[in-house]
Amino acid sequence: MASMGLRERQKASRRERILEIAKTRFQTDGYTATTIELIAKDADVSAVTVYNYFDSKAGLLLALVSESDQLLIRQLKTMIARKPANLIDAVASFGQILRRHAMSYLTKSTWREVLSASINEGSSDFGRTYLELDNVLIELMHAMIVEFQQRKLIAETVDSAALADCLFSLQNIRFFQFIADDNRDDEDIDRRLRRDLESLKAVFSA
Repeated sequence: MASMGLRERQKASRRERILEIAKTRFQTDGYTATTIELIAKDADVSAVTVYNYFDSKAGLLLALVSESDQLLIRQLKTMIARKPANLIDAVASFGQILRRHAMSYLTKSTWREVLSASINEGSSDFGRTYLELDNVLIELMHAMIVEFQQRKLIAETVDSAALADCLFSLQNIRFFQFIADDNRDDEDIDRRLRRDLESLKAVFSA
């Protein structure tokens, strides 16, 4: 049993090394120029080993996104637990945490590859898994809205699930704009998202 445990630890360590090298290669050389063979050479393993772990280059990219999302989820849960004072600040903070985390983990060019793959491979394992990750974030947005309802800051009659889907989609559009344009910075997107939210508030409170 001890020997089996050691093998599992070695496999996990090898997997993490491959992921870290892939992340570095994607950031420095770009997704298109990076090959499984280059990643395998840097990791001192065979290309077959990389394929055994991740199936494809897209699989490697998805594994990086999945790993990134686990860290992101913890940050969002911490923000929600602090009980933001109003919904606009909360949704803006949600978007800002997402953008800043994204930039701390992968470059904009690599995220563009992620978004492209999520669309082009929408019916594949990549597309379905990426959608599942988005659904987890929508559920966090939903939990935040329910918490606002519990504090009587949003009417209980509001469909919390529909509102969560709407607000997540809105901040996601701004995230896409942020990723698509290297000249757009976090402050610019934050201003735009807050303006969106203020406009919606004005319409529905009129």
